[in-house]
Amino acid sequence: MSRDAQGQGRADVAALEAAAFERLRNDVDLLASSLGDVIREQEGEAVFDTVERVRALTKHRRAAETAAREAGERPRSADRDDETTASLRALVDELDLPTAERVLRAFTLFFQLVNVAEQIHRVRVNRLREGAASAEAPRSESIAAAIARLRDDGWGHAEVRALLDELDVQLTLTAHPTEVKRATVRRSLERIALRMRDLGERQLAPPARSAAKAAVVAEIATMWQTRELSERRPTVLDEAEGALGYVRRSLLEAVPRLMGDLEDALRTAFDDPLEEPLPPVLRFRSWIGGDRDGNPNVTPDVMRAVYARHAELALDAHIAGVDALHDALSQWEQRVHVDDAFAADTLRAEARFGHDERHQHEPFRRRLATTRTALASERRRAGVDTDRAHGGAEGGAPGGGRAGEKVVPGETPERGADAYLHDLAELERALHGARAGRAADAFVRPLRYAAQATRFHLAPLDVREHSGAHERAVADLLRRAAVSDEYGELDEAARVALLVSELEHPRPLLRPDDPMDDEARLALDTLEVVGHVRKRFGAEAFGNYVVSMTEGVSDVLEVLLLAKQAGVGGIDVTPLFETETDLDAAPAVLDALLSLPVYRRHVSSRGVQEVMIGYSDSNKDVGFLAANWALHEAQRGLAAVAREHGVALRLFHGRGTSIGRGGGPAGAAILAQPAGTLSGRMRMTEQGEALAERYADPDLAHRHLEQVLHAFVLASARDARGIDDMAPEHGAALSAAAAASRAAYRGLLESEGFLDFFHAVTPIEEISRLDVGSRPARRRGDRSLANLRAIPWVFAWTQTRANLPGWFGLGSGLATIDDERLIEMVRTWPFLASVLDLAAMSLAKADLGIFRAYLDLVPDDLRGRFWPLIRDEHALSVERVELATGKRLEAHDTTLQRGIALRNPYVDPLSFLQVALLRRLRAAPADAPSDAPAEGAADTLIDATGSTAARSGSAERGELEEAVLVSLLGIAAGMRTTG
Repeated sequence: MSRDAQGQGRADVAALEAAAFERLRNDVDLLASSLGDVIREQEGEAVFDTVERVRALTKHRRAAETAAREAGERPRSADRDDETTASLRALVDELDLPTAERVLRAFTLFFQLVNVAEQIHRVRVNRLREGAASAEAPRSESIAAAIARLRDDGWGHAEVRALLDELDVQLTLTAHPTEVKRATVRRSLERIALRMRDLGERQLAPPARSAAKAAVVAEIATMWQTRELSERRPTVLDEAEGALGYVRRSLLEAVPRLMGDLEDALRTAFDDPLEEPLPPVLRFRSWIGGDRDGNPNVTPDVMRAVYARHAELALDAHIAGVDALHDALSQWEQRVHVDDAFAADTLRAEARFGHDERHQHEPFRRRLATTRTALASERRRAGVDTDRAHGGAEGGAPGGGRAGEKVVPGETPERGADAYLHDLAELERALHGARAGRAADAFVRPLRYAAQATRFHLAPLDVREHSGAHERAVADLLRRAAVSDEYGELDEAARVALLVSELEHPRPLLRPDDPMDDEARLALDTLEVVGHVRKRFGAEAFGNYVVSMTEGVSDVLEVLLLAKQAGVGGIDVTPLFETETDLDAAPAVLDALLSLPVYRRHVSSRGVQEVMIGYSDSNKDVGFLAANWALHEAQRGLAAVAREHGVALRLFHGRGTSIGRGGGPAGAAILAQPAGTLSGRMRMTEQGEALAERYADPDLAHRHLEQVLHAFVLASARDARGIDDMAPEHGAALSAAAAASRAAYRGLLESEGFLDFFHAVTPIEEISRLDVGSRPARRRGDRSLANLRAIPWVFAWTQTRANLPGWFGLGSGLATIDDERLIEMVRTWPFLASVLDLAAMSLAKADLGIFRAYLDLVPDDLRGRFWPLIRDEHALSVERVELATGKRLEAHDTTLQRGIALRNPYVDPLSFLQVALLRRLRAAPADAPSDAPAEGAADTLIDATGSTAARSGSAERGELEEAVLVSLLGIAAGMRTTG
């Protein structure tokens, strides 16, 4: 393609994207005006006018800030309010509780609707860019671009195929409580999105357009009348069902689509015929229903139910796929030649599963009828008594109704996923032999890829448990078996020696019916579920056993001893290193583990050693820069140890959604991994709100996953060529910077009074009361930062708009590196460039002008002690990041900056309202009414009708608490992140 043609193509795409942005503005206008109509209708003009007054003040406040930034001026001092801010805070402080609650609801619902419009816009832009791509100019960050890059870098066809055959990226769904919207609200928003897509993408007749708009307004009106907060804390099964909704909606389609992209890329780059499917490159796993760490609600019974639900969903998908094939493959035996092998295979299957008399002269439908009957039988074994098949019509479900009922009375023999994959392979082969290759490629190959990825278990379910629980369980078993009365008091070397001795001994410690403590019984019951599931659904249905807070070799061996006692062999144990201390020790622990003959034999039989590294707790432990460096060095060390022992290593990255927990663009993060640490294998978590952000729409899911695979292919190719990108002197400089950053961060957290400051300045106590996840916000123990989980820690700082976990200590660390060296390190080292890009995003989102309002909640002595530290470190961090990268913060991600500029005027009222409500709530006695305004506010209040009235004292404390919790949801929606 000529440069002129490329330039014209870019111009055409830019014009189309500009038009798409106008459609976004139109969508937002429609949704906002509909919300305004609902507020007027439901609450009256006075409330609507109050919302508009608040909005006008916040827009004016931000407009002045934008003008100053465009003029090249620094933001105004965060130490004082300007006149507009003072007016806005005064207005908010004087609102009575009913009006304040309605204003909160208005802005919260506005952001939820805007998020819907932006999601639709992302889909439109993705389609435009995908449509503008070509074989000669593939879309950036696509699979085609990755394969073309390898070809252009000199990789041959055989080399690329060998690389792809070994690739294994696994994304793990988790149920961390970061999705704060009720399922009811999410479903309403999904229905609004469908209506808005119809309005924007279909040529509707005027009556149909009117009906669609009316439906949107009706949904908004219903949401206005719907409680934002859940009536109860979700159960583990609720969380599992929520995540499986995304699997159903997007992921079952995305995986075969991505594999098709990979096939197309190989054909384009190397003319690869691809007669057989590629090995699965991308697979999914789950923790939802197996993550026991700190969650007593994950019981063995819950695990069984989640495994069954996985199998049901997988088999439903396979049955639906076979039904679609049955409908499509209607070839008549007089017009196609079916070879003897396929005909004989069909007769054997019919002898086992029955004969489909309706389609006896349509050979492919005959074979699919037996496949469907086998799948339906498998589904009943998964725990369902009835089959929801549709029946009867020509081309419909084979067998004429419920699968198996007409063809075979009673139950049919169990076959398993391998037999199903064999059926599809034989069908594809027979179609090609019958000169029906187009049908084989279009209809059967995608189903084979879906079946490869999900089999009959959908996604392997991991178990995770805290190392302390295993220690207590093992100590009880050893004591009752008269092996050791003091296991808990032994040092690490003595523990390891004792555990190795017991693992070498074939006898169990106790009989199954012997008495034991509840914790030991629970550990064994959990493992017995694992054994049952592997027997029922296949060995691959269970994933790994993850050990939280791994500190030594004994933490891994304890799980193997418990598995031996439970009669479950051959499980993969994944040590999870979370704190900086544990990350530093991780390579030595792995070395010692692999040096034990009993464990080395175990790993050799399993094929790969997985090690998980935690981004959340390490960041909470030592701060952003020190945690990133500890993670970097741990990965390098673990990879070196595995190479020395000749063991295949798979690193499992426990990344969150926020930058303070390892979040950010997944593709950029993969490319920035230390050289030599991927080797074609990787796992990552997909947590909470990320599921809705990435997988609510099939097109968005496809784009996210292709970006992941693009980066994974290129990073794995880099590792295969042995390219290292870190100069030793750069590593030494960053190590010193990380130490200085850690000192600044720990100095803040360990300062006298910081815990009280944190509880005063953030809504952490209120967050703890949100019923958004099945797991408590704290681990067992007293009120301390150590027992607080990383998610609520980040959530609390995000609510205040400080985003402190994403940057504090960074400036102090970077200040230890001289300017020229720092600039050179960023220019030549992808890891540091990526870290500072993420830091720039976090700093750009931080708004200390808003955060200062939260300081009003803090006693004077604590405010005077901690505010200068936070303010000065933020300024230093901004200064060093901008110097290092040569860019202002807003230049790092112009899309992000535009989003911040558009959203801030509407998030600000929520923040100021939250501060006012928190002040009232904390000042009110626990058993007293709570609608008094802030100290110093006027004696009269603006009520919901716009008239003034004396304090009524009628609002109960519960109503005020409810309003505060709604404010948490609103700010989370506005910031598009929680923790």
